[in-house]
Amino acid sequence: MEASRPPVKETIEFARIVAFTDGVFAIAITILVLGIDVPEQLPDPDLHDFLVDEWPQLFAYFLSFAVIGRHWVAHHHVFGMLQNFDQRLMALNLVYLSLVVLIPFPTNLLGEYGSEADAVVLYAFVIATSALLSWLMLRYSLAQEHIHPDAVPAARLASQATLQPAIVFYLSIPIAFISPLAAQLSWLLLIAAGLRERRARRT
Repeated sequence: MEASRPPVKETIEFARIVAFTDGVFAIAITILVLGIDVPEQLPDPDLHDFLVDEWPQLFAYFLSFAVIGRHWVAHHHVFGMLQNFDQRLMALNLVYLSLVVLIPFPTNLLGEYGSEADAVVLYAFVIATSALLSWLMLRYSLAQEHIHPDAVPAARLASQATLQPAIVFYLSIPIAFISPLAAQLSWLLLIAAGLRERRARRT
């Protein structure tokens, strides 16, 4: 009699995927703070001016930390609903992680050249594409019935929420060519969307 297969979450393969993914997220978040330069020697009177000048980098750091954190929470949520996975899902996950670990680079550019359209466009494109890949992984998992049947309704709701960052950041790209500042301010729409989601869940 053939032995029954253990649940996917109890397999070594699944544990390795999750461990690798968590490691990539941890590295990406750690690299973020390394992009903030601190001079070795700075006269005391100039410290205040230095901190004022560094606020764009700090803004970019906290923004990207929030983005990567949201990606990790969404990824954790999706993989928590899986009952199966395949090679295509693993490939999508690798492409997704390649963009997650790339986020510190456009973050540094945004901190240094936030008034330049190219820096804002590159940042928006990387964030939007990573969010789109997260959505694609979820839709693929639903289409291939990798999601546990009990979690399908929650997965469909999560699919809508996962697509929102991609829409907001992609739409900000043409705005950046007109006003880089306006494009960055448009990203705050995600905060309003998040608050709306929480209210909807409570009701």
